[in-house]
Amino acid sequence: MSLRAKLGNQSALIFACTLGFVLLGAYLLFEHYTRELYYKKLQGRATTAAFFYLEKDELTGSKYREIEEKYRQISGEPIRLYHAGSGELFVDDKLDYVLPARVLNNIARQGHHNFRIRGRHFAGIFYKDNQGDFIVVASGNNTAGSEQLAALRWMLAIFFVLGIGINYGMTRWLARRTFSPFSRLIRKVNAINTDNLHTRLRIPAGKPNELTALITNFNYLLERLEAGVKSQRNFLKNASHELKTPLAAIIGEIEVTLKQPREHEDYEQQLQLLKKEALHLQSIMEGLLMLSGLEMARDADMQPVRIDEILWNVLEKTGMQYPQAVIFADFDGMAEHEKLLVVKGNRELLFVALSNLLDNAVKFSLPHPIHVTVAAQSGRLSITIRDEGPGIAEAEQGRIFDLFYRSSQTRHINGHGIGLHLTAQILERHRAERYIHSKPGEGTAIQVIFPAA
Repeated sequence: MSLRAKLGNQSALIFACTLGFVLLGAYLLFEHYTRELYYKKLQGRATTAAFFYLEKDELTGSKYREIEEKYRQISGEPIRLYHAGSGELFVDDKLDYVLPARVLNNIARQGHHNFRIRGRHFAGIFYKDNQGDFIVVASGNNTAGSEQLAALRWMLAIFFVLGIGINYGMTRWLARRTFSPFSRLIRKVNAINTDNLHTRLRIPAGKPNELTALITNFNYLLERLEAGVKSQRNFLKNASHELKTPLAAIIGEIEVTLKQPREHEDYEQQLQLLKKEALHLQSIMEGLLMLSGLEMARDADMQPVRIDEILWNVLEKTGMQYPQAVIFADFDGMAEHEKLLVVKGNRELLFVALSNLLDNAVKFSLPHPIHVTVAAQSGRLSITIRDEGPGIAEAEQGRIFDLFYRSSQTRHINGHGIGLHLTAQILERHRAERYIHSKPGEGTAIQVIFPAA
């Protein structure tokens, strides 16, 4: 059963219970009011009968004639009088109803008492007179009230059925109207596949509600799926593209080596070439795997880390990798800004990013020295890595962070164009800004500015 049908059925059930409770309560209140009104009418008749039978000697002529006139109006209705002390009938109504002594005692004790016997209504009053104490009882069947209650029952039943029907129809209409945006949303979602993951659902105008929250979260899910699929596709495309060259070189070297027998030294030389190509292949694979993992892991472990500790580890690693490199590190400007050295980030990713920047500077600057400057700039941490290499033309500065891009001036230097792109992705993840200051023949300075804490 659809949610729309469930909403209609459950709403109709709740409305039926509520309406039934209200109508039943109204009927019971009206029944009680009708009964009490009839009892008051019977008590009035009993009082009139008491005046007629017991007060003739005490009332003036005109007053008694008035009482007599009222009594004639009810003279055809049953009235009985009892002596309160003996319970003896003084006036009998000839009805086949025997009132128990406890009922008469209740009337005498309470002053009045209303009760029913076999569906007939009785109202009794206790009346004191100079001739003695009497109990006057008037009775009757509330025919008019019963007819009114019967008519009311039919009307309430009809309106109950009509109300449920109208409510069910209106609820189904309202459910269709309410769920129509969800139906349209489902159709749009069903139209999305791996070829159009860039599609985003339109957020309806107006105040935010559950539908807009659902669409927003779904768009965020699409964004993450698109990033994951794009990462996988880029990995396959880039891997197939970049692995062709070293694999072709390895296969070529093997084929050349196998064509004829060679000396031991020749085999060693060929194996060294194969090792070089295999290491290059391994470096490409590691870079692609790290880049793919970085693009898919949108919620990296971010916590407060000290940049100076990471940078010293990078300097140590680079010094071991390039013993001939000369690197100057300047932390003097941070003596009064030590708090800026703590940033929110991922230690391993920041190590990779700074290591790539320094590695690039060393490769393009040897045998010239490298200058690493850590300083405070407008309340933010700034790291500048400056080399004395060939520099970068202005037209190429915007492309050096592209995947697999190699400048025409640096193709003779080992590399595969993954490191700087990976660095750009890591810095973007940490919301760090990067700037390039370079002129051909004057070296290059890459500045990284971390956001304020």
